Amino acid sequence: MINDQLKNFILNCKIHQILTLHDKDIIEYLSKDLDFINFIVWLTSVDPYNNEIADKFYEANAITSLPHLKILKTSLNLNSDKFFLEISNLTKPFDEKISNGWRDLSEKLSETKLGKTKLINNLLKSSNFLFYKNLIEEYEKNNPYALYPTSSYRNSTGHVVSTDDYQEIEATMNLHTFTSIKVVEDSLDTKNHLLKDNYKSFGRCVCLIDQNIEDNYGNKLDKYFNFHKIKLDKLVYRAMEVDKHIGNVEKICEDFRKLGVNRNEPILIIGGGVIGDIGAFAASIYHRNTPYIMLATSVVSAIDSGPSPRSCCDAGGFKNLLGSFHAPVLNISDRSFFKTLRTSWVRHGIAEIHKMAVVRDKDLFILLEKTGIDLMKTHFGTINCETSDNIVSDAKTIIGLALKSYVESEYDNLHEVHSVRDHAYGHGLSANFELKAGLLHGHAISVEMCLNAFMSFKKGWLRENEMHRILKLFSDYELSLWHEILLNKKCMIEGYEKILQKRGGNLAIPVPKGIGSCGYINDLTKNELIEMIDEYKNVVKKYPRNGLGVEPLCQDAGLEDPLSIVKIEKSDLEEIKLN
Repeated sequence: MINDQLKNFILNCKIHQILTLHDKDIIEYLSKDLDFINFIVWLTSVDPYNNEIADKFYEANAITSLPHLKILKTSLNLNSDKFFLEISNLTKPFDEKISNGWRDLSEKLSETKLGKTKLINNLLKSSNFLFYKNLIEEYEKNNPYALYPTSSYRNSTGHVVSTDDYQEIEATMNLHTFTSIKVVEDSLDTKNHLLKDNYKSFGRCVCLIDQNIEDNYGNKLDKYFNFHKIKLDKLVYRAMEVDKHIGNVEKICEDFRKLGVNRNEPILIIGGGVIGDIGAFAASIYHRNTPYIMLATSVVSAIDSGPSPRSCCDAGGFKNLLGSFHAPVLNISDRSFFKTLRTSWVRHGIAEIHKMAVVRDKDLFILLEKTGIDLMKTHFGTINCETSDNIVSDAKTIIGLALKSYVESEYDNLHEVHSVRDHAYGHGLSANFELKAGLLHGHAISVEMCLNAFMSFKKGWLRENEMHRILKLFSDYELSLWHEILLNKKCMIEGYEKILQKRGGNLAIPVPKGIGSCGYINDLTKNELIEMIDEYKNVVKKYPRNGLGVEPLCQDAGLEDPLSIVKIEKSDLEEIKLN
């Protein structure tokens, strides 16, 4: 067992006896139970963000307990029904029978006044109230987060020193937050309690949802929350690239205000990358920090933008110029939504998986070569196949590997404090030309990723056969190796300069250094870039469609052309050739 307090609590707390008590007697019993008291003190005092704690839970095959340990840091502030539910989730890997007992207790109290009252307030009404009164006094001085948190999803520490005359003060601050990432199927099935467990205690769910998802799954969403007797407040937004602007971010914040969203109440965001990005951005600035849960329904959001700590919107003709760092407290990647996606949306989403395969995970690369276009045609094993087909198990593995690679890369550099970021492969120049070319995101980054592979070959980091293997993978999935926007010198130089602005004066261009490994080019001049593009255009001519992708434009996927919101000078549009 990980800890004596946890061990003793599981072994000695007689949950099935507790279940026989009248509601008012439950807290009275627990308030005087020594194992319960020791357990509460441990929960509110432990550092759940400590890596050693995480390793211990991993060794115990209990990593699913970790997010609940972090929430239980604020045990005293939780509603009693939520507290018992979190205890159930914490103990499940260790003793499922005991866990089910605590869940039953939570359900028993969920519709009662006692269940909807904070745990500490109930404990103060017990005969052992003096102990808890003294505990409050101690925690107000030494552990306020455990007693009066504004959010159960983040914590911070700091340290201050000053000169003797107090004319110079130095402060350091450390923010602790967490994200749980779960790959599930049929998250809107009423038998799936994941969303219910997160919203039942609040009595409602404020949901920001993509219009397309509302059209296809709105009724199923309504039935889910109605079944679990949770009020659902839906905010339905169109979510095309042209909608990814600061005006919609402000409008979402105003909707939150009208609904009286609490600072500890996680918003539910359902949809793809656009609704996820602007919704997360709105959550990050509303109350300066409002938690959210992301239910990712597209390929891009399921394996990349959904769990990303970067929230953003477009501005000034540049993709994702405005934003903040605000990760979801829970990301749910649900493959079952892929069945209703346009094939063009599936195709461009796969580019984000290729990204991680090329520069980080050779096994994933090989698996993508194996599955080939079948992955796209079956929408990740959700249509035109049987559940027993290999493509289904392969699809699940691909999603899991891509997610793990992405999260490992992204979360080790949370606020982009450095530019050694392999997950930024293909996301440099493309940020400047994607909107101007009207390209789907996946096709825009594919163009740059293939160009970057050629750069690596020219630098001697990538063998010629490896370069062609990479280009072939993108071509086989009908992604873009080329777009004429690359011939727009002004656009390319502008993109080059914006990379320098964003990356602190460095290019740090991620390129494959062998398949499954990443290197960084920092010494490329503007003239060399233009020369490389000129040479690269002859390479891609040997590929099907002369390197052009299938349905590469937003308009091809039924989306409004981003050019409608991007101001481009006439000379820019005319300058498409070097000569």
